[in-house]
Amino acid sequence: MQTTSDLWISLCQELQHKRKAAAPAEHHLAARQFCEGVAKVFSPISPRLSAALEIAGDVCQAAGCSDEAVAHFEDALQRNLKSEDFAAAARVTTKLAFLFSRQENRVGARKHFLQAIDLFESAHDRSQHSMILLQLADLEMNAGDFTACEQHYQAALDHSVRLHGEKHPTTATICSNFGIAYSAHGDGVNAENFLMRALGIREQIFGAMHPEVAASLANLAVAYHTGKQNEKAAGYYRAALQTYAAFQRPDAPESAAVQANLTKLEARQK
Repeated sequence: MQTTSDLWISLCQELQHKRKAAAPAEHHLAARQFCEGVAKVFSPISPRLSAALEIAGDVCQAAGCSDEAVAHFEDALQRNLKSEDFAAAARVTTKLAFLFSRQENRVGARKHFLQAIDLFESAHDRSQHSMILLQLADLEMNAGDFTACEQHYQAALDHSVRLHGEKHPTTATICSNFGIAYSAHGDGVNAENFLMRALGIREQIFGAMHPEVAASLANLAVAYHTGKQNEKAAGYYRAALQTYAAFQRPDAPESAAVQANLTKLEARQK
């Protein structure tokens, strides 16, 4: 006689088999059948059913079936909240937030990112706070609310420094994004400060020759270019190209973008 664990494994394997055999557009049908099969085997309050709904949401999202993915995730979220499984609920609502963000549904994304922070707090887990706050900051930046954007970036940075310390890739990423936001907002001083901070962290962690260092050099070049500090911009563009050259072909997207910016700058100077 099969145990419930064996049945769960069999149902998961069957889902994988159906996904391989079907076109992506039909994966949502396989996900639905998987959930129906799990519901027949496990009780309505079983954590397995919540897990099945989350898996079905992942399958539908990967297949581009966003509406089905939202439905599965929301069902899983409500079940996790009812059972007070806050860690699982936080994970699912974060997936919903990213899904809504990709759909440019800022209201839905903002709601679920904020809910995720509360749920992670309830689960006594603050490891995701910096990432979620970073996403919220980017969301507000795209919505044109720079005040909210600035607040979320600062909160993300504070969390990252407390959790990871100053010399950490996450801290560098937040400083970099913060600097880019200031540059786009026309605040060259803060842009330079945060981008230099990101560059310094990355050089300490990775050394002078690393793609992340090249990205920081390119970001500084763009900030100087935007601020019409053309000589500085050209120098940083060339430094970024030299660093990228150790890791990728000149026609790679990152190098090509830097070269295009440098070419525009040089043409303008002439």
